[in-house]
Amino acid sequence: MACIRRAGAALLLVLAGSADARTLRALAAQQPPPEPVGEAPERDKDGGFGSKAAACGACKFAATGSCAMYKSCVCYATNAHFSVGGLPEPTDTAHFAWACGNEGGSKYELCFAVSNELYQDPFGDKIDPNNLKCP
Repeated sequence: MACIRRAGAALLLVLAGSADARTLRALAAQQPPPEPVGEAPERDKDGGFGSKAAACGACKFAATGSCAMYKSCVCYATNAHFSVGGLPEPTDTAHFAWACGNEGGSKYELCFAVSNELYQDPFGDKIDPNNLKCP
C-alpha cells in the first residue's frame, strides 16, 4: 500500500512539473529577446579583441541580446597576453577577452562603471525603472 502511495505522489509531482514547464514556454513565447545594443566588434586574426573597449563592446552586444544574460552579466575584460621570461616578446601584445564576471582573477577589469543602479543597467546605460527592457 505504501508503494502505491509513493507512486501516486511521484506521478503528481511529474504532472505538476509539466504544467509549470507549459506555463514557462507560454511566457517565453510572449517575451521576445531584446535587440542587442551597439554592434559586434570584429575579432583580430588571433581570435581576440584588439582593445579593452572592443572586448567590452562585444560583451555588451552579447549580453543585451538575451534577457538571461542582461539580468546576470556584469562585463569584465582582460588582456590575455602575458610576458614569459626567456622568450622573445611577440609582435601582437593585445589579445583582449571578456567575461560575465571577474572570477578569472584580479587581471579582469570592470568594463562599465555604474553610478546609480536604480537608473542604470549593468552596462552603464540609462533605464526607466517603470519600463524595463527585460521585466
